[in-house]
Amino acid sequence: MVLRNSKYGLFYGCVEYPKCKAAHGAHEDGKPLGIPASKPTKEARIRAHDAFDQLWKGRGGMKRGDAYVWMQKAMGLTIEEAHIGRFTIEQCEQLESLVNDYFENV
Repeated sequence: MVLRNSKYGLFYGCVEYPKCKAAHGAHEDGKPLGIPASKPTKEARIRAHDAFDQLWKGRGGMKRGDAYVWMQKAMGLTIEEAHIGRFTIEQCEQLESLVNDYFENV
């Protein structure tokens, strides 16, 4: 992947574009957002985020920061590790399960 610029900001795009349309977000300094992943891992991260975001955007009633602290504790992660953009498929599935359990018990 190579660092590219768009009207939305920096991102990493496949060197074989347009044959390959893989992309990954980047911070303003060019540092990748999270860890680039395969399509199945990206899809798992999206599902995990959708579930997790319900803790603070939806019916969970938490503030965003409190939701991340909950995730850290529930999954035994450090602050640095508690980013869904770094998760494996297994971690995503674990987070989804933990969120589902949370809502079943509130």
